[in-house]
Amino acid sequence: MNNPPLNCPVVLRTGFRIFFLGAAAYAVLSMAFWLVFYVAGGNIFIAMPLTVWHGHEMIFGFTMAVVAGFLLTAVMNWTGLPTLSGTPLLVLFLFWAAARVLAFMPAFVPTWPMALCDSAFLVFLSVAVMRPIIAVKQWRQSAVFSKLILILFSGIVFYGALFYADLEIERKALRFAVYMIVSLLFTVSRRILPFFIERGVGYPVTLRNSRILDLASVVFLIAFAIIDVFWNFPFIVAILCALLVVVHMLRLAGWYTPGIWRKPLLWILFAGYVFLITGFLLKMSAAIYHRPDDSALHAFTAGGIGIFTLGMMARVSWGHTGRNIAEAPRQLPLIFVPLTAGAVIRVFSPILDESKYVLWIGVSQVLWMAAFGLYLFFYFRILVSPRPDAKWG
Repeated sequence: MNNPPLNCPVVLRTGFRIFFLGAAAYAVLSMAFWLVFYVAGGNIFIAMPLTVWHGHEMIFGFTMAVVAGFLLTAVMNWTGLPTLSGTPLLVLFLFWAAARVLAFMPAFVPTWPMALCDSAFLVFLSVAVMRPIIAVKQWRQSAVFSKLILILFSGIVFYGALFYADLEIERKALRFAVYMIVSLLFTVSRRILPFFIERGVGYPVTLRNSRILDLASVVFLIAFAIIDVFWNFPFIVAILCALLVVVHMLRLAGWYTPGIWRKPLLWILFAGYVFLITGFLLKMSAAIYHRPDDSALHAFTAGGIGIFTLGMMARVSWGHTGRNIAEAPRQLPLIFVPLTAGAVIRVFSPILDESKYVLWIGVSQVLWMAAFGLYLFFYFRILVSPRPDAKWG
């Protein structure tokens, strides 16, 4: 594998370093602004409601930074070919960062610069992920790449709707992007969770995978995403949600072994997966009783996506900087527990006591910021320092 130039800064040697730093910092910053303006009820942002701004920045700001860092690292391992480093990686990051700065511009600032930077970031990332995959003809990785393209498509549709102030299309584009990220997490989980668990629990175990469950997961999720976003058929949505719950509970049961609870880097990924399943349960209930699906949406996002991405950030940042993954930092529960508790509060407390809705949101926001702030505190030095084994990466 080719190495970056000798004068390449450490944070630009691999994609996860700079993008995980950016994602964690933005997770804290954007949530702090969301907390202030949600409670205050103001709106100084560009031409979109606060809830739309929040959804867009959590998806295309925070989550896509984590996706970029993970995929640029994973594709390099899958294909054996280098991905972006040095100046090209910096350019990709600056497109992402510029879009985040522009997201905070007041309403009189045109939205096209933000749209241009965000779209350039997504296109550049898609090409960077696609090139090594095509070069070695690993067509099985198309399951990952296709979802990245659909997220790019969602982003373009979102900005098109934003230019015409079409709130309904804006929300549909964001919802479809969430479902594609959920699908991406399911695909990645199928590849890494059994592998991590078998090698991480500290005793021999063989976990089960099923091609039938894999196929069912893809078919049902595609159908669910299309019908829920583009058509209003609650009964069919409820049926598809029920099928997805069964499929993923069976899949997770095949991966379960009690030893995961002694390993924070394993149980956090398991917890994220459980929240994704919970999202389908809550969505099924909302469809059956014709109620808002806010709790379901946040089970997917604050729960599944948030928890899973933080778990992957912690694991990749430790293992891919040359450290022993079996000797993970003892402080990990201090990072993982607040985020998990915040997700539980965000998803379930409004269901149990809606009269304290603003309080529940505020508490979950603070716990979110605490978790990612602690990640930065414990991992910053690791991400900006050379590997202890003196290897590149």
